[in-house]
Amino acid sequence: MRTSLLRKNMRLSLWHGAFFTAATTIVTTFFPLFLIDYLHASAQLVGLSSALPALAALIASLVLMVRLPKTPALLSWTTHSFLATRLSYLLIAVAPWLTPHHAALAAVLILTVGNIPQTWGLMGWQTIIGHAIPPLVRESFFSYRSIVTTLVALVVSLVTGLITQWGGSHTGLFLKAFFILAAGLGIAEVITLARHRLPVRPPAATPVIPPIAWRAIWQNPVFVRYLVLSAFFNFGWQMSWPLFSLYQIGQAHATALWLGLFTVAALISQAISFPSWRALARRQGGMRALGISALGLASVPWLTVLSRNLWILTGVNFESGLFLSGVNLLLFTELLAHIPPAYRTQYIVMYNVALGAVAFIAPEFGIVALHQWHMHGAMVLSSIWRACGAITFLAIGTSVARKRAQIVRP
Repeated sequence: MRTSLLRKNMRLSLWHGAFFTAATTIVTTFFPLFLIDYLHASAQLVGLSSALPALAALIASLVLMVRLPKTPALLSWTTHSFLATRLSYLLIAVAPWLTPHHAALAAVLILTVGNIPQTWGLMGWQTIIGHAIPPLVRESFFSYRSIVTTLVALVVSLVTGLITQWGGSHTGLFLKAFFILAAGLGIAEVITLARHRLPVRPPAATPVIPPIAWRAIWQNPVFVRYLVLSAFFNFGWQMSWPLFSLYQIGQAHATALWLGLFTVAALISQAISFPSWRALARRQGGMRALGISALGLASVPWLTVLSRNLWILTGVNFESGLFLSGVNLLLFTELLAHIPPAYRTQYIVMYNVALGAVAFIAPEFGIVALHQWHMHGAMVLSSIWRACGAITFLAIGTSVARKRAQIVRP
């Protein structure tokens, strides 16, 4: 790949990441507050706000198994997918006016439908990055990109929380305005992504690669092992997602400002810890580093329910960010390391189908656990589940490292 093209793609990817993060941070951080405090959604509907978008992602992934976009049209298809999702933010903002008696349900359904093109866009973006950023610089670039996007999310969360809190009784109106702003930022994101240019190789140098059968992917033991481990850990990770919103907003009575501070605390610690996880992955191997970061993340649900003090919860979010940065970075880089480059798109689709099923079931399981064992028991179960997945990552990574050492040893 030419150096000038690589630099251009890396620069555009940084801008794309900044706009993408700004738009999605506004929605993901403050949608639960909008849903619970302003639209007065029930616990079941809060759970569905995590489960139904995951079901939509699963459906979107299954569609891709039937019809995959060709590489020349991949960039256009990805940008159109992201554009559709960002425009759905406008509908969320006007949901209380469109359906005043069922606004909470309408907002959840809009978020759900918008997650279908969002899933297509994310899968397309993963494939584009695989083509645009070569493996030798991918890890270092993503570490730097993660720092940039983390700082953007930090500023956006703090500003949104402060302004919304300042609105007082007009919190809902301010949140609507910010959802509209998120749509505008999303349009800037799409424009930036469309300016990426994939490297073009001479036809003579491009090998003809026959399509791979979907069942053949399941015959790849390295990929299947990573998929099963990721699905197991993600189940324990995601089952507590709606519980955090219910606890922080419903029981600890966190306002928009406090939600912004929670996010800021987590993002500051992520920015601090990203380089450390990159360095640890180089020294210990990606799987072992992933296991360590996942083990730290396992403590978060248990620590959360120890107190309703908002300052303590801010500290817990800071601790969460220290390990969340490693999990987010390494889950993606290890996925790319466990799939053959020639069939990257097909493997990513299969991975997202499996994890989409987990993401649909896990939040609903979390709500069932909430009713069965109350908040404390459900959160402790999530911590134990996460810890088991983390220990498995760690064990597999250690085993792989030992085998490599034996091969290298004379």
